[in-house]
Order: sequence, then C-alpha cells, then structure tokens
Amino acid sequence: MAKHIYCHIPFCAAKCPYCDFYSESGRDNSVIQDVFSAMRDELRSLENPDRVETIYIGGGTPSFVNSRLICFLLDTIRETNSVRPGAEITIEVNPSSMSYDKAVEYRDAGINRVSAGIQSLHDDHLKTLGRLHDAKGAEECLRDIRKAGIENISADLIIALPGQTTDDVVEDLNKLAELGVKHISTYSLSIEKGTPFYRRYSDNIEDLVPPEKEREMYHAVRDELVKLGFIPYEISNSCLPGYESRHNSSYWEGEEYFGIGAGAHGYIDGRRYMHVNDIGQYIKDPLGTDTEEILDDESKMREYPFLKLRTTEGMNLDEFKRRFSADAEEIFGDAIKANIQKGLLIKEDGFLRLTRSGIDWSNKVFEDFLC
Repeated sequence: MAKHIYCHIPFCAAKCPYCDFYSESGRDNSVIQDVFSAMRDELRSLENPDRVETIYIGGGTPSFVNSRLICFLLDTIRETNSVRPGAEITIEVNPSSMSYDKAVEYRDAGINRVSAGIQSLHDDHLKTLGRLHDAKGAEECLRDIRKAGIENISADLIIALPGQTTDDVVEDLNKLAELGVKHISTYSLSIEKGTPFYRRYSDNIEDLVPPEKEREMYHAVRDELVKLGFIPYEISNSCLPGYESRHNSSYWEGEEYFGIGAGAHGYIDGRRYMHVNDIGQYIKDPLGTDTEEILDDESKMREYPFLKLRTTEGMNLDEFKRRFSADAEEIFGDAIKANIQKGLLIKEDGFLRLTRSGIDWSNKVFEDFLC
C-alpha cells in the first residue's frame, strides 16, 4: 500500500513571517500531548502490508516539542508497521530548538537524517526572515548533530532575499560544505498570501529582487554546488553522491504515502487527501479529512511528467510506457515538440529533460503537459 510515512508536527516557537505551512505557536504541553495521542490513534488505524522504507517528520518545527514525544511517535510507527532495516528516518529541526543532547536522543530513537532549517548564515538576512537563531547558532546546531553521530545532514537555504547578494549565498554554500552538510535545498523567497511578508512585500518584491536577479542567483547557486561536489538532482535539491532524500524522491516517482497529523497530506490507493488545518478538530477526529481527490489512470499519467521533469534525470520514456502502457510522445506530442522547439526541453538517451532555460520556465512546461 505505502512504503513511506510523513508525520506533520504543527507546532513552532514562533511563526516565521514568510511561512504558509500549517503550524501554531503558544500551545501548552497538554494540547501538544493530545495531538501526539491522536497521531497514535491514526497510526493504529492503518492497514499497511508494505515494509516502510522512509519516515519523514516535518512541520512546523518537530525539534520544538519534547524529544520524548518524537520517540513515542517512532515507537508507535514501529508497533503498527513493519519498518525496513536501514529505513531513512528524517526529522526537521531549527537551530533555536536543537541541542547536542536532543540530537543524541534522536539518534538513539533511530533517526538517521536531519534536515536543518538554516535559511542563511548571515545575521542580517536571518533578521529579515524573522528567524530565532543567528549564524553562530546555526553553525553550532550542525556541529552538534554531527557530534551526536548523525552524518546525513540536509540544510535549507532561502535565496533572493531583499538585500541579499549572490556572493552572500555562495559564501553560505561553502560554509555549509565545510561543516559537513551532505544535502542542500535552496528555495527562492516566495511571497504567500496571508503571511506578514505578503503584506510587507507583495507590492514591491520585484523592485527589491528583480526576476532576472533571482534567476541569476539561482543558477549561480547550482553552479557553485557542482564545484563543491554536489549533484543538483532536482530543481531545488542538491547532494553529495549517495545522499539524495529517499523520502522526497518517492514523491517525484509518484509513489504513495501516508500523511499523519493535523495539516498533513497523504496519497493512498489513488486517493489524495489532506487532514484539516485545525488541531482541535484533529484531536476529535484523527481519521477525518478536509479535502479528498481521486486520481484516475488518466490523471496519474498526466501528472507523472510534472513530477519527473522536476528531476535532473528527467522522464524515462520507456519507464513511462511500462507504467502506463502508453507512448508519452503520442500522448504529449504537441507539448514535447513545442517545448523542444523553444529550447525548454531536450530529448536524449531515451529521456526528456528540462534545459537550463527550461528550469526557468518549468511551470509553463508543466502546464503544457497537464492540459
């Protein structure tokens, strides 16, 4: 049924002004405990014949809650599922809520991959982002994780910030590499409705960070990562060889996964669902869903290029035929030809891939395949 489990921890010390993921701050310990009890109940309701290969604990800020609750959650997963030896188990952390002792507890609980919300190693940019840590705290966090014996570390960076230069970001990349980070995710600042950043910047973000500057910075980041030995294996993700995120890669393969917790998304038996963005409602009904969508074979087939073209590998045309018993060049002939002519796609070695320009116009390319 599903080899992957995503658990959403909807709690933070404070809400970042750019973030539109579901999370809440200021909740007392009894409410947090109730949410984890509800997650236990949801996990116990699952019937999963597959062995679990990846577990991803995201948020929110999972490191904000007591580490005993994370151990409780993992124990419940193991009680209710067969977890494959060597499964990738990831937790997201923020430097402001991490410590060496907590990293040791995570390690002892079986967590073998940590994704750290670094965002920047420049104090002025961290202040712009409203982060609770400074650059020194971010570096100490990464050192503590490695000292605890967890080598598989990913770091998130946000680029195209007001006042940020390409040199700033390149400096951050080199420092992260020096600190032993194995995987780096880089995201351009996105101004989302309903966030403080939307109210602050929505009318003038292109004046502060022109699109051409954002694209210049994006490609400079990818080029620098290659120099550092990192492989850009997806539009926003690069890693040292062998350190790809197995959990996130399962999304780009169109694989199914359980989504556990308030605000979590899941995809099981062709049904895409989302739990309600409401802690109180989730505690009352951990099996309830807010939205559901059934994907028929046609929908899965049209979505597949959207997922695979995000990756550097691209879409294997023979694999498409095996999976859907259809020829991609017949189904998507117009979209393929048009985007090759525009220089946005290239066909080589039996794969379709985005070109360097295609990455810049990827959303338009994806739309052509979805139509």
